[in-house]
Parts: sequence; structure tokens; C-alpha cells
Amino acid sequence: MGPGLLIAASSAIALSWLMAAAGVAKLRHLQDHARALDAYALLPAGAGRWLVPALGVAEFAAAAAVWPRGTRVAAAVLMLALLVLYSAAIAINLMRGRRDIECGCGGAATHVPLGGWLLARNAALMAAAFTVYAAPHALALAAASWPAALVALAVATLLVLLYNGANFLLSRDTLLQDD
Repeated sequence: MGPGLLIAASSAIALSWLMAAAGVAKLRHLQDHARALDAYALLPAGAGRWLVPALGVAEFAAAAAVWPRGTRVAAAVLMLALLVLYSAAIAINLMRGRRDIECGCGGAATHVPLGGWLLARNAALMAAAFTVYAAPHALALAAASWPAALVALAVATLLVLLYNGANFLLSRDTLLQDD
């Protein structure tokens, strides 16, 4: 398995893990995420009550759809669409000068204010989703070989740890926040 296919397989695993966690977090903490969504002030007041469950289900569906070979491309497209939607909401509020609201993406454990770093992080996630879209067969190739599967799982674990570390730093270190 070449490096490009390894990256695509690892991206599929990591994105599935991250999207499942995000979807479950939204469904478990509906009120917290609804408040975060409403703080963006892009939709009518209270829209978070009905939109957050839909977003949670969409994230969880995208995470699950990565695994069957026939739905992997659709999963990548759904992940890309969600990430573009989230990035647009962040960018609009940054252009409005609204950096004091929380992104709503870190779950209950982190409180990440809006900033350019979130857009950079989302761009990296979009690139990962695009690799899944471009090489939907990579996960099946990795699964066909135990060594390749273990390497893909290790790289995916590293990617998830980097993502969670970035969320932690973004929530704690004011040096990383935009002024």
C-alpha cells in the first residue's frame, strides 16, 4: 500500500471516529450545542433546538457510511458539506468581529472561541475528507492486509490525538487565538 492510499485509509478511519464523536456529543448535549449554534446568530432564534439533532444525526450517518464500500464516497461528500457549512458559519462571524462566542465543536470538555485557527483546522479536515472521496477503495485495501490495517489505524489514532490536542490548545492558550 502506497503512502497516498495509506493517508486516504487513515483519513477515513480518523474522520469516522471524529464525526461519530461529534454526532454523539451533539445528541447527548442538545441544549449546550443548541445554545452554541444560536450564538452564531445566523438563523432565527431557537433554531438550534431542531437543527442540532439533525446535524448530530448527519455527522453520525457520515461516520457510519465510511465503512461500507458502496457509501464511502457519499460519506466523504457529506463530511465535506458539513465542514464547509461549519467553516462558513465561523467565517461569517469572524467577519462580523464576533470572536467571543464558542465554536460548539469541541464538546463539553472544551470551550473553543472563534478564530482563524478553526478555519485552518477545518481546512485540514476538508483535505482529509477529499482524500477519502478521491480514493474510496483505500480503506478496503488497508483492511486486506494486517500490517497495512495496523499502520492505518495507528496513523488515524495519531490524527485524532492531534485534532483533540489542537482543540485543547485552542481552548486554553490565548497565544493561539486571533487578536
